[in-house]
Parts: sequence; structure tokens; C-alpha cells
Amino acid sequence: MKRSVTFMRHGESEYNVLGLCNGDPGIPVALTPDGRGQVSQAAAGFEPGTIELLYVSQLPRALETAAIVNRRQEAEIRVDPRLNDRRTGFEGCLIADYLAARDADPANFCAAGGESFTTLKARVIDFLGDLRVTRAGRVLVVSHHEVLQVVRGQTLGWSDHEIRQWWIEPAGHFTVEMDA
Repeated sequence: MKRSVTFMRHGESEYNVLGLCNGDPGIPVALTPDGRGQVSQAAAGFEPGTIELLYVSQLPRALETAAIVNRRQEAEIRVDPRLNDRRTGFEGCLIADYLAARDADPANFCAAGGESFTTLKARVIDFLGDLRVTRAGRVLVVSHHEVLQVVRGQTLGWSDHEIRQWWIEPAGHFTVEMDA
């Protein structure tokens, strides 16, 4: 039996605008006004009351995104740390600096206090395994770019290199058919 699951990236955040890394849920990085508008526009595309369960990461920008979407849905919300953004070890630092350091060994690079792509991928795959046995009908998952790269790659059978090349815009979303 198949079930549709929609995956959505949070709207534009304050750190997106500044080009900074954030994987710590304790740092209150909010959506920008444009980000709230992006999410509201995306949420308008979901028929009201059709999402039964909404999974979201612990990070404030994802929680804010989920709350905006849920105004029209009234779904049960489950916060799951496996959906958190990658801990880069570059908290509050420029994304460009993180990417430059990571690109030397994309799969295994792990800065102090961070996690490797391999570790990120393992926790996302673990979440997807649990998601497959969730009993809810229509599910929405709100998370972050690198997490959604892994989701997309796993559902399409991509290599790690292909996964890292794929991009999703803020408030972008995609739907996959998953075994239930």
C-alpha cells in the first residue's frame, strides 16, 4: 500500500539572508517577513484539513513554518530531532566557510561539534524507516535543506554526489509515494 508524504523546507530565515550556519535549536533564528510570506503561499496550496500529521524539526524556523501551515490544517504536530538541520560545527559562521571546509571530504568531513554527512544521512534514513510505519494518512514533514536532500536522494536512489547537487528553495516542497 502506498501513501503520499509531502516534505517541505522552512521559509527564508534570518540566517539564510546573512549566509550563516545554524543547527542549534537553542538559537532563536526566525523566519523573515519574506519567509513567512513564502510559507503562507505554499500553505495555501494544501487543501484545508487534509494533512493529518505534521512532523517538524526542533529548530525555531521550522517550528514557525509548521505553525503557519497548520493554521489551515489543524494536524497533530510531532517534533522529531532527527529532522534537525545538520550540525556543521560552524554555528553562526558563514555557510561559504563551512562548504569550503566540507568539500575536501563531503561524506566524512566533521568539524568539532558537528556531524558528518554520513551521520546526517543515517539519522534521516532512521526517520524514514519510522515514517513508513506511521499510521496517519496524509503526512507533511517540515525540515531543512540538507535533510531534504537526503530524503529526496533516498526516495530516488541517488548517489551521495547527486544528493548534494540537488537544491530546494525556502518553502519549497515535494511529494513522494512511500510504502505504508
